Amino acid sequence: MMKINLTSLVIIAVYLVSCGPDFPEAVSEEYKSLSNKLDYNIDVNPVLSDKCFLCHGPDKGKISAGLQFHSPEFSYAELPESPGKFAIVPKSSSKSELVARILSEDSKTIMPTPESHLSLTAKEKAILVKWIDQGAEYKDHWAFVKPELAEVPKVNRNPVNAVDNFIYEKLEALKLKPVAKADKEILLRRSSFDLISLPPTEEEIQAFLSDTSENAFEKQIDRLLASSHYGERMALDRMDVARYADTHGYSNDRYRDTSPWRDWVIKAFNENMPYDQFVTWQLAGDLLENATTEQSLATTFNRLHPQNLDGGIIGEEFRSEYVADRTATVSQVLLGLSYACAKCHDHKCDPISQKDYYEMYSFFNNVDKTGLIPWDNATPVRAMMLPTKKQEEVLAYLETMVDKTVETTEDVKKKELKKSEKWLATNQHKAITTNRRPSNPIAEFNFDSKKLVNKIGGNGKNNIQMRQQFEKKEPVVLKQGKRGQGLALNGDTWLDLDKIGIFQRNQPFSIGIEVFVPKELETGVIFHKMNSPELHSFRGYHLKIKDNKLEALLDHVYPDNAIVIESLNEIPKKEWVQVTMTYDGSSKAEGLSIYMNGKKQETTTSFDNLYKDIIFHGLRLYGKKSPKLEPGLRVGAVWRGKGI
Repeated sequence: MMKINLTSLVIIAVYLVSCGPDFPEAVSEEYKSLSNKLDYNIDVNPVLSDKCFLCHGPDKGKISAGLQFHSPEFSYAELPESPGKFAIVPKSSSKSELVARILSEDSKTIMPTPESHLSLTAKEKAILVKWIDQGAEYKDHWAFVKPELAEVPKVNRNPVNAVDNFIYEKLEALKLKPVAKADKEILLRRSSFDLISLPPTEEEIQAFLSDTSENAFEKQIDRLLASSHYGERMALDRMDVARYADTHGYSNDRYRDTSPWRDWVIKAFNENMPYDQFVTWQLAGDLLENATTEQSLATTFNRLHPQNLDGGIIGEEFRSEYVADRTATVSQVLLGLSYACAKCHDHKCDPISQKDYYEMYSFFNNVDKTGLIPWDNATPVRAMMLPTKKQEEVLAYLETMVDKTVETTEDVKKKELKKSEKWLATNQHKAITTNRRPSNPIAEFNFDSKKLVNKIGGNGKNNIQMRQQFEKKEPVVLKQGKRGQGLALNGDTWLDLDKIGIFQRNQPFSIGIEVFVPKELETGVIFHKMNSPELHSFRGYHLKIKDNKLEALLDHVYPDNAIVIESLNEIPKKEWVQVTMTYDGSSKAEGLSIYMNGKKQETTTSFDNLYKDIIFHGLRLYGKKSPKLEPGLRVGAVWRGKGI
């Protein structure tokens, strides 16, 4: 509704009556047919939200004439522009300016205004008038109202059970008569479709027809509720609201298998899981103390949104979209509210502000996730390992072997501790040189020969070359290094070592390199074993300058299934620095270290949850004839990213 002009309203108010309804015939007839007790949420709020809240609702940015109808605090208040006048006067429609306006036939005073292209039907006008006459009682949004056992209404028929009373009451209000009682075959067919989504078999129909007992139908209902198909039928609605799908949903709509969650939902319904537990597990089962596999699996509910693997997207944009999707889904499914509208503005119809929206959004915004999911069909994080029973038994056996090995190691440590302390006391360890070469190197490069040659050997097996994005066999550019010749990289080129440096997560390895970092470079890759990193969620490993510090990473699917550490110290600029990344094969962050000029760096750990391999195992993305996806070590730039 638009701005209220209160001039020339006295005659209209008199016309409205003092003793009872005396207004347009159509409105009067509807008034008489309405229930003796209107419900705000069921009868009144739909009218106000559809026809009035556009200009007089909870959105503070869209208030006309300073008038709002979404709460009694504002509705009962004196009109800001007309002192002494009130839009709603409880139990007095004749004194309520709202009634005068909705019944007016003057285009200058009628509400809603003609310009709004909204209009009230006779029934909607009658609802508002009768609601005011009955006291204009407001109620909280129905989603905030605690369910209570309703009083069973009295009806002029013979109900079979209490449910019938409510049905008959509604039919009487609508002036409808119930249809005749259905035949047993029809009754069973309807019940079967309602409860298990399948028609009854001929044998089931015959059994029901031949059962003449008083509880014959009750027995059929019990049979249907006990059917495994009951859970399947009930899961359909839950899967719909949870946006369940077997593919990712965007243009590159590849397959994803989330059927374990679907099976869990079916199982939960068939076992009649308590609703509070059903909701808690899906919302935050993984946060419960000592969470079980089943409790963590239930949280798949939060991860069923569409996910994009288009290489041209802006990752942060879609990560934000995923957070918004979770916010909207949780609010709709678990709270019974439509939060999504408040993403851009205060809700027009419900008591939800934009601030409320982003407070809930912030919960899901803390989830570690990327906007671009892997091209290589890996499951986006967070993912779960769901071994079979036999596999669980094997894993349990292997864990006992690990435990025994740990015990043995601890025993040796205790026995040899005194010997090591005695040896350290002699200062003999200080005589050990720190400049010795590694005992079993795989590759070693210097560039004094002006060729890209592995000094360890095996050069015929590897196509070592300089590269740039979409280009091979780039020129080798050499400049004066720390000792002799050094390889010059421009931020877009890299040294491709082909098959050298392919390590699995259980293999220890170390990589050392001397670098001269320009002053202006704050972020750039030193070396990596990856293929177009973002497109494959950084699978592999790297040592990278990130905001002037060193980041070491081992990854299967970033960010959750990975190890990531970062140095506390910044890397020196415009001088030669020897940096080393070393890893012990433990799949733990404590086994990954960074060295600068031979000194181990203090680091912080961002992620420590690597449980799958860091190589592609020769994956072919585009059929048997496509090349294997397994790059080796590369020094310098990454595809779509800068290097040293």
